[in-house]
Amino acid sequence: MPPTHPSTTPRFLRRPVLPLVLFFFLSITLALTASPLLGQDNPLSPVSSAPIDTSALSFGKFYDKELDLHFNYPREMKVLDGKAEMETGHENLFGEAGEKDPEHRQAARCIRFHLALDLPKENAPQHMANDGGLWIDDTKEYKDSRKPQPIFAKIVVMEFLPACLPKPTPKNFDGALASMARDLVSLPGLLPAPKPLWYEVAKQKIHMNWSIGRFKMNGHLDEAPMIVMAMSTEWRGHLLMWAFTSNDASIFNQLTKSLVQFGDGPWGQMFPGNLGPSGSGTPLNILPN
Repeated sequence: MPPTHPSTTPRFLRRPVLPLVLFFFLSITLALTASPLLGQDNPLSPVSSAPIDTSALSFGKFYDKELDLHFNYPREMKVLDGKAEMETGHENLFGEAGEKDPEHRQAARCIRFHLALDLPKENAPQHMANDGGLWIDDTKEYKDSRKPQPIFAKIVVMEFLPACLPKPTPKNFDGALASMARDLVSLPGLLPAPKPLWYEVAKQKIHMNWSIGRFKMNGHLDEAPMIVMAMSTEWRGHLLMWAFTSNDASIFNQLTKSLVQFGDGPWGQMFPGNLGPSGSGTPLNILPN
C-alpha cells in the first residue's frame, strides 16, 4: 500500500537509515547479552511475573532549555553519549569508522541526540527477561533456538532536523512524523504493529508505532524477542522522536511511563497503556484519523 502522504515523507526516510540509528545502539546490547560471561558471577533467577507498580517509580530528570522540554525517566538508567554509542555500534557491525559509510554520515548529519539511556545490568531485576506472551512462535526452529536472556532496556530521545526534509518543506509534518515512528521500529527480524496510533499526551499530538520480534544482526538471530516502541511529534518546529526498547514486557511498560512536559503544559506519561493483557494501563485519548 502506498504511503498516505508520499509528498511529505522525507527522502532520507525512504532509505533504511533511520532504523540504523537504533540498529547501532542495539548491536552493542546484542553483543553483551550474548556473552557467555554475563551473569556467571551473579546467576539470574527464573522469570518473574510480578505486577507493575508505577506509583513506586522514581525518576531521573532531563531538561532542554532551547526546547523547553522536560522528560523524566526511571532513575535506574544510565545516561550515555548518543553520538558515541552510534559510532561504536557502527564499528561493531562493520569493523570500520562510520565516516566511511555515506548512509551513516547522512544519519549523523540529520539526527541530533538529546538523551540516550541504558539500564545497567546491576540495576536490572535479577531474573531472566519475560516477553509477557507478546511474541508467540510455536515452530520447532524457534523453540530450539530460544534461550533465556538477561534483561536489557534503552531509551533514546532525538530529533530529525527539518533541513533534511525534501524541499519545499511541508507546512504539515504529520506524514513525515508517521514515517519516522514507523521506520524507527522497522528493524531486521521485528514485526511492526499493523496500525500505528495517533494520540494525545500532555496536550501534544503523538504518532506511535511498535514492533516485537527477534532482532537479527549480520545474519544472527537474537536468542529472545525484544519490544521496540517509537513516538514522534512536532514541537516548536522541532521533529522530536522517542524510542523505547527492552526484552522484558514488565520493564518495557515501566519505561513507557516516563513523564514528559512540553513548555508550561501539563505532565503526561509517554504511553499510558500497557502492552500485554487487554485493559491494562490507562486508556489513551486516541485522535481521529
